Amino acid sequence: MSYYSDEFFKEYGLTDSDDDKDEFEFEDVFSDSSKVSERDYEDVYSDSRRSRDPRRQNDRRQSNRGARSPYDREGDYRDRRDRSTNRRTVREYDRDGNDDGRRPNRPQNDQRRPQGQRKRRKSRLFRRTMIVLSFAAILLVLIGVIALIVSASGVGEVQKLASSDVSSDKIVISWEKASHADGYKVLMSKGGAEFQEVQTIDNPDTLTATVGNLDQATPYSFSVVALRGQKEGKPVLIENITTLPATPEITNSFSAKPGIMHLDWSENPTASGYIVEYKKDGGEYTADMTLTVSDPAECKADIENLEVNATYAARVSAFVNGSEQLRSAPSDEVSVKIVDKETEVQPKAKDQKVDSTLDPNKPMIALTFDDGPAVDMDSGDRILDVLEKYNAKATFFMLGCNAGEEPDNLKRKVSLKMEIGNHTWNHTHYGNEVTADDVRKGSNGIYDACGQYPTCFRSPGGMTTDVIKNECAAENMSLYYWSIDTQDWSSRDADAVYHAVVDNVSDGDIVLMHEIYGSTADAVERMVPELIEKGYQLVTCHDLIALKGGSEPEPGVEYVDATRQMGQE
Repeated sequence: MSYYSDEFFKEYGLTDSDDDKDEFEFEDVFSDSSKVSERDYEDVYSDSRRSRDPRRQNDRRQSNRGARSPYDREGDYRDRRDRSTNRRTVREYDRDGNDDGRRPNRPQNDQRRPQGQRKRRKSRLFRRTMIVLSFAAILLVLIGVIALIVSASGVGEVQKLASSDVSSDKIVISWEKASHADGYKVLMSKGGAEFQEVQTIDNPDTLTATVGNLDQATPYSFSVVALRGQKEGKPVLIENITTLPATPEITNSFSAKPGIMHLDWSENPTASGYIVEYKKDGGEYTADMTLTVSDPAECKADIENLEVNATYAARVSAFVNGSEQLRSAPSDEVSVKIVDKETEVQPKAKDQKVDSTLDPNKPMIALTFDDGPAVDMDSGDRILDVLEKYNAKATFFMLGCNAGEEPDNLKRKVSLKMEIGNHTWNHTHYGNEVTADDVRKGSNGIYDACGQYPTCFRSPGGMTTDVIKNECAAENMSLYYWSIDTQDWSSRDADAVYHAVVDNVSDGDIVLMHEIYGSTADAVERMVPELIEKGYQLVTCHDLIALKGGSEPEPGVEYVDATRQMGQE
């Protein structure tokens, strides 16, 4: 670093005045460019800046001790120091060298500073700004990462939960996908009871759930929870979705009198009543062609004032009264041609449907009971109790004369989906003594008691004739013999009946028993759970032939077991 002599400072108006120590003005000092070079300007400027900082001055003295002092162009030593403050002072002189006693005008802000100083100040400001911006960017990234982690670890809630389909025994609910969900849990409450889990859905794109095996005309509430691993979202609730009443089944339809159509249908004890709709063939159902039956036990109706020789269609619905009427889906439609003169009613059984819950690949047998319903005894109800308990089915061949004595028993058999069979009117005729009227009268007696015609027939003593076969074919009834005879009518011994079945039964057998013996009821109570334990499905005769024989049983044909007809080896 170079130093300057006292003459240099005197020449350019620099003094030791304490009043002007900080007022070194370069623009005035070097206004005459002929007196000083660019190098002198830089030397004085840098020297002046360092002189203002005592620490720099001390450091400089230490570092320059013993070194050769720089000189100006004229060889004079130029350093002038204030011994007390270690800082240079500057006085402004006019161009003639006279001190006018005035302080120079001070430029404002950066205008006072040389260009190099301004650049360094801007550089420092830029660096500080970039540091602040960098910290702000890092902070924003951290906030985003934290938000993403929190969002990814949580799970949203389902949206727009609603019921999309309601029937008498099932409800379908649907919803919109929840954020971050990988599955859903469905809970259900029946009639305001505690919620129970009914389904877990592992696919996040499955947005519907079907809940079946519900009670008819019953309110249910549902809750759906979105799942993500072990985490659960907020439950979403939909309340009081009421199942419909069960749809009645039309069991008989005919016209026996001019202008009148008669209908019979299955009973729905839960219903408040029934609505019967009818229309002329090719027309539409309208409000003015409707009948209302307000007694749920009254399962029949006569539709009058119809056009003779015209064909009419009809259907039946059940309804339940509440805050608003709840109505079932309508039954299958039936068509009837209206007669123009009174005729005899020909019994005709309705076609049957196979129980879809059965497995044709598993063993099955048909338990059958003759001579019912049991009048003034509990054996018939006891047999129904055990069948109902184990969800088993059987076929009952009954007498028309007894049916009218025990209509409740017959209706219970119908409601439990037992197969209703005919065993003639009173079991007093055998073989060739049995007439078509014996068969027809038995069918009408059963129909009058329960509103359903029998679908099958068993000949008294097993003696079948062509007359019987022909009448059964006309009434749409198949005939059934047996492959195991328990002889319960003879032994009246529960153990004997039990062993006759359990020790001898095999897949496809038809077992003969009688409903009217208490000993038989005792045996049934023991054998039914054991047969089920052995893997047998207890089914009706119709389902046994349809599933094991490979085709629907034919009207007027007699079957010995699942695969054999009478007369076949």
